[in-house]
Amino acid sequence: MNALYIDGAVVAFYFLVVLVAGYLLGKKHQADSASDFLTGGRSLSGFKIALTMIAMGIDTGIMGIIGIAFVWGFTVQWMAVHIWITAPLAAMFIIPIYWRTKIITTPELLEKRFNVSCRAFFTVVMVVYIIIVLGTSIYLGALILSEWFGWPLYTCCAIIMGVTGLYVLMGGMKTVLSINIYQCIFIVITVVMVGIVAVWKAGGLSAIASIKTLNDAGIVLPSTLMPVDWSIFSKLWYPLPSGLIWAILAGTSWIICNFYMAQRLLASRSEKDAQKAILYCGTGLILIYIFGLLAGISVRALMPDTAPDKAYVKAIFTMFPVGVRGFLIAGLIASLMSTIDGLVTSSSTMITEDIYRRLIHRNAGDKTIKTFARITQAVIIVVSLILIPYAAESRTVTKLIQSLIADMLGVIVALYFVGIFSRRATPIAAFIGMISGILLAVYLDVGTDISFPNVGIFSFLWTIVAILVLSRFERPRSKEELENLTVYTVPGVKGPFIGLAAWPGLWKWILGLAIFWFSLTAAWEFYIRIH
Repeated sequence: MNALYIDGAVVAFYFLVVLVAGYLLGKKHQADSASDFLTGGRSLSGFKIALTMIAMGIDTGIMGIIGIAFVWGFTVQWMAVHIWITAPLAAMFIIPIYWRTKIITTPELLEKRFNVSCRAFFTVVMVVYIIIVLGTSIYLGALILSEWFGWPLYTCCAIIMGVTGLYVLMGGMKTVLSINIYQCIFIVITVVMVGIVAVWKAGGLSAIASIKTLNDAGIVLPSTLMPVDWSIFSKLWYPLPSGLIWAILAGTSWIICNFYMAQRLLASRSEKDAQKAILYCGTGLILIYIFGLLAGISVRALMPDTAPDKAYVKAIFTMFPVGVRGFLIAGLIASLMSTIDGLVTSSSTMITEDIYRRLIHRNAGDKTIKTFARITQAVIIVVSLILIPYAAESRTVTKLIQSLIADMLGVIVALYFVGIFSRRATPIAAFIGMISGILLAVYLDVGTDISFPNVGIFSFLWTIVAILVLSRFERPRSKEELENLTVYTVPGVKGPFIGLAAWPGLWKWILGLAIFWFSLTAAWEFYIRIH
């Protein structure tokens, strides 16, 4: 039998398993309330929530991570901020605010803290961004299947969205979370397998540590150190100091402020479980990505003429036997589907809660909400499929749009930081600061040669300064109006370390994880220097 037929059969079997599991779970949760359909019911432990977040985080971007390692080496420090700063920051300060305000979506917090204008604007922009990402994600996954197995591109698109759309529409968030838990285990196994086998083929860790090839910054590929470049026009990959600062800002925005990650946290059964989930997620993602980075360096050592973006697929195709390759490709598709279902559910929930229920039909009943949410999900799926030909014909345009939207990350995290850590920030000042910050970021990105990290940093600083200065011309909200909305106005808790109220031992975990990470990287740096 042709090798591709065997690999294709393995992938087809995976789709069948997900289809059946999705149908059964969807049928089980079909009668759930509108709240459970949209939120997942707030019933899962921290460990299970972490698995769903990791599944969402390890999408087909793992191919990009391996490509980065192929070019820049083991520069893991810019991602490691999730271990020692962003996840701990969210667990200590932001999750308690989310939990006490009982929000359903992250834009809802912006209305509670500032005004409905901030909520509506943030919702519209985020939904547009998510749909664009959704369309390009479907295209990327379909392209992998089409190029590997020779299946028609649009047939692959239909299969991916047909299977994913079935369980999303039938069972909502509860079904998505259940499937993502098992998909995460599958995804982790595949990524770890590729990393271990690639390192073994390259001669083991000692051989990797002995590599003397330099990246464009003059640092040996096995090193975890970030390059140093103080120029605001630097073209290096996440250089110090701007790269590290931007990694912290963008990482915070990604792991806690954007709704498609926060939606999973809000499905935790308690505040402490949500805090545990984000620490597990931040640590687990980086440890898993280490295997991807090792795979990229290994492919560089073994096949230096490989195109960086194809390093992952090259590793699968050349290092594994027939059948196993299909298993690994199925793992890649599993990561894609976990991202797709999260994008569909999060965007439909924001449209339902932040636009329909908030601005159009405030007294909508349970049945009406579920019907509207399902219709919205179906429309989002159709729109994303319509965008696929444009993604196929003009990848550069899509990349530009995504780049412009990504300029929002600094502004978003500034808005959340100033809202949560300052009692003086006022609604109109926040809206003006948000709009002006985005305009500044777009101008710097399009009209100058300033590097992307510095664009994000400048827009972050501008937004904070603009909000705090303009707030002086507006009456501040009272302590009663700010109850549970800032770290200083949580009843019964002396701020700002409000995360200790639900989990007194949180600070020990934060300190322990930081010590663990820096000890691990220091040991590795010592190891590569003695080889």
